Amino acid sequence: MKGMEFEGLAELLEPCLCDEFLASSWGRSYRHVRGRHGKFSRLLPWDSLNEILTAHRLDYPRLRLMQEGKSLPTSSYIRHVGGGKGKPSIPRLLHVELANQLRNGATLVLDAVDELHDAVRELSRDLERIFHERVQVNCYAGWRASRGFDLHWDDHDVFILQIEGRKQWSIYGMTTPYPIKGGRDPIPRPTHEPIWSGILEDGDLLYIPRGWWHVAVPLDEPTLHLTVGIHNRTGAHFIQWFSQRLAASESFRKDLPRFQSLVESNEHMKNLYRELLDEWDANLLDIYFRELDAMAEPRPSVSLPWSASVDGIPNESDAVVRLNAPRPLDLAVRDGILEFECNKKRWKFAAGALPLFRLLNTCRISTIAELCDETKDELDEKTVRTFLRELLVHGLVAITRR
Repeated sequence: MKGMEFEGLAELLEPCLCDEFLASSWGRSYRHVRGRHGKFSRLLPWDSLNEILTAHRLDYPRLRLMQEGKSLPTSSYIRHVGGGKGKPSIPRLLHVELANQLRNGATLVLDAVDELHDAVRELSRDLERIFHERVQVNCYAGWRASRGFDLHWDDHDVFILQIEGRKQWSIYGMTTPYPIKGGRDPIPRPTHEPIWSGILEDGDLLYIPRGWWHVAVPLDEPTLHLTVGIHNRTGAHFIQWFSQRLAASESFRKDLPRFQSLVESNEHMKNLYRELLDEWDANLLDIYFRELDAMAEPRPSVSLPWSASVDGIPNESDAVVRLNAPRPLDLAVRDGILEFECNKKRWKFAAGALPLFRLLNTCRISTIAELCDETKDELDEKTVRTFLRELLVHGLVAITRR
């Protein structure tokens, strides 16, 4: 059983060290990390992509074809059947037409592949616990030498993981410091030469911070990569949260003094300022981050047949238990009660459950046998199984067979 804090990130970055990357590159500059051949192949090999395209009803914009910065007509690779009388139509992939478009230079884009494939889902879960932010992974596949997207910047940090083949990348940096989508002022395109150009080989990683202009071009050969998007919070997000917090104040709920005297207006503004300063203390950012963690939504994790059964959890000791919490738990015992916040709720359990929660919080994935063995000095097997049943009912754990 493993419990390394940066385990998922360490595997991505090797041979680069996590601490060194976070100190020198994260949010500051691009980073190209050479990797061994096949390093990322387990995440989404071609066979797995084929299975996803075959087994799922994928539609635009989740599945789209891009060429020279433009989206190709959906009708050129998807046919919609049924519909009418209030019923939604069903997308059917035109596999021959899809292959023809790709052969002629289109790039296949599949969004949120972390919801469609186990290995990518596991990576996303690991990174969400590390960065405490939402992670989405998109898939890009190309064959010819025409680019899918024009020169652009993203409003989130990205890790590009080259699964197979090669791709040419150029990075230009920021033209506006830390731009945001929907801002009042247009973001100027770069007019200078790229600050870095290079070819990503099989197993390479490229990190690009938010707001950095970049463009990628295939090299007239099959190429497959994943883009891992980390959606970090900004000061603008913080102020939105802070304004909601101030709504608890009567002064901030009152109408602004449009027609009152200057004296009354000044007094009103002084009251707002005083209360603003009272709320703005050194711990405010920690409070914000804790609330974000508590309100983070877990990924769906279904545990049939046991979650819908009245008979409890499986008898097999090698059944796998997963903690279904998107952020590490902040466990605390007060007056004999174990308390923590996650999944948009505050939870309370008997303090005797602490050893089990500590283990799940550290390891996240364990068998029932491992949980019983690791907590045997404090809990008997029957108690562990009773706890697990309760956690399963509340959706705090998921249980599967190996």
